[in-house]
Amino acid sequence: MTQDNSLQIKLRLKGGNGPNANWHWEVLDSTGKVLKTGSAVGPEHKAFATARIAKEKLEAAGN
Repeated sequence: MTQDNSLQIKLRLKGGNGPNANWHWEVLDSTGKVLKTGSAVGPEHKAFATARIAKEKLEAAGN
């Protein structure tokens, strides 16, 4: 069985905390090339959900 070349999410805290936290996210391909970037304000799980939606859209466009 072969492994798919999946995209990865990289999440970094840029400032603040709690509901005012500023997160920067990147969607990377298997070689580490940045495909999409963005930012989100709020808790970590909401920032990750935003990045996950962008990742899923990139995966759908690739098929």
